[in-house]
Amino acid sequence: MEIRIEKVEPLHVYAMSSGPAPIPREQIPPVTYRLFDLLAGRLIEIGVEPPETGVAWYERMTGEFGEHSQRVWVGYIVEGNAFGEISPVVLDGAENVAVGIHYGPMAGIRESWNELFDWVHEHGGHSAGYAREVHVKARPLPEEQWVTRLELPFE
Repeated sequence: MEIRIEKVEPLHVYAMSSGPAPIPREQIPPVTYRLFDLLAGRLIEIGVEPPETGVAWYERMTGEFGEHSQRVWVGYIVEGNAFGEISPVVLDGAENVAVGIHYGPMAGIRESWNELFDWVHEHGGHSAGYAREVHVKARPLPEEQWVTRLELPFE
């Protein structure tokens, strides 16, 4: 995977989380899919067409499932000022972000994330902030055609 360093601007997103309880690593993909579906449904209910570009980010937690537990957040990037009845969440930007592109099914995304984390550590850095996935091309396309931008803020 080609990795480059970029500055990432803040994003305004319609967002939803998995709640206060930590999610074990193996349950993260199905929870993420379900949250995107729930959020899209809520937006449609209030008359807002869900944007094509979605973003997911992960908050590390400790708890009954150990250090690999996370709270999952998903959002759709807000275009313009069409906030409707939902207040957007602002996802912070960052000056130093390692960026890589994952192509294809989510089943292989852990390897892409590992490669990105390894690259940051090999270059003397450590993660600082929420790792996020920007789903550039996703549903309704088949997963083989998905394009996901991985963003890892670091110091």
